[in-house]
Amino acid sequence: MNTSTHIVVGYDGSPDSDKALAWAARTASLTGDEVLATIVVDPMETPRGTAWPESWWKDIEDRARGVLAEGPDVQSRVERHVAQPVALLADRADDASAVVLGSRGHGVAGEIFLGSVSQGVARRARVPVVVVRAQQNPASNRIVVGVDGSEASIRALELACARAGLTAEKVVALHAWFPTAVALDRYGYVPPVSGGTAEEAKASLEEIVGKARAEHPEVEIVTLLRGETASRALVDASEDASLVVVGSRGRGAVAQALLGSTSHDVIHHAHCPVAVVR
Repeated sequence: MNTSTHIVVGYDGSPDSDKALAWAARTASLTGDEVLATIVVDPMETPRGTAWPESWWKDIEDRARGVLAEGPDVQSRVERHVAQPVALLADRADDASAVVLGSRGHGVAGEIFLGSVSQGVARRARVPVVVVRAQQNPASNRIVVGVDGSEASIRALELACARAGLTAEKVVALHAWFPTAVALDRYGYVPPVSGGTAEEAKASLEEIVGKARAEHPEVEIVTLLRGETASRALVDASEDASLVVVGSRGRGAVAQALLGSTSHDVIHHAHCPVAVVR
């Protein structure tokens, strides 16, 4: 996904972390990256403050190696750490091409990766963070990317095109245009809409995509304008996608948040893997 040489995978032996590790291995087979399976145990979760037994670590490591053995032949390592997971994974990501996590883990109520870790790493990591879950349509060959004109969304489009160049998939550049409320006139009627807003949104999207097409002539890029919220549009589109790519922040009122509401919602509700790009 960039010129770095490894993909960091948060791994805890759960079925969803198996999916994450397998996804990372398939990606590494395309990019030439090494896969770094990173087992992290929060000191707060160790039994009565004592260390987990060596047999436990070995079981998790063996499971990780088994998942890697079932996939393409890539360079890989398995590491173990006792540390706060978000801080450790964000730190290990500094010189990585991406961080890959499962959508659920073995933590409290199974939410360790879906809740605290995936959100926390997406806020802090300087590289793309991919949250992996099974595709609803395994046969899909399209990558959906949310484009709203923000710098993060333009970087998301670049990542989508770079991946599509390796996988020969189609890129769907989706812009959600949600009409704002209008005031009734003094007679109680809705005044005519200026008509320029939707057309301007379409023109802006085409301009952005035009630049991407020029930079990636080998990639088929289509545009899609949806009249609904970005979260709903992207989640709906994820039903027929191999990957959804979103920027960590957009142009809306939540743009000042470290992780915008759209990326937050898509991570939680998408029907395929999600990549969050800063």
